[in-house]
Amino acid sequence: MSSQQIIQEAVALPLAERFLLAQELWQSLDAGLNDAEAQPALTEAIRRDEELSAGHVAGRSHSDVMLAARLAIGCA
Repeated sequence: MSSQQIIQEAVALPLAERFLLAQELWQSLDAGLNDAEAQPALTEAIRRDEELSAGHVAGRSHSDVMLAARLAIGCA
């Protein structure tokens, strides 16, 4: 089954099941990371949050970010 087929079936699920699926997928993303690998990413996330909070950079909307992601992986 292709990822596109999985996505189509997943979005057809009832809301509660989609939520549970999304939660499981999200939690699985860091399953293979150890603390040493996660620290640089955490440091970078904190730095970016501080820049955003201080107004040094502008944020982007969710739809803009998702469109850019789809374009980057060739799904748009």
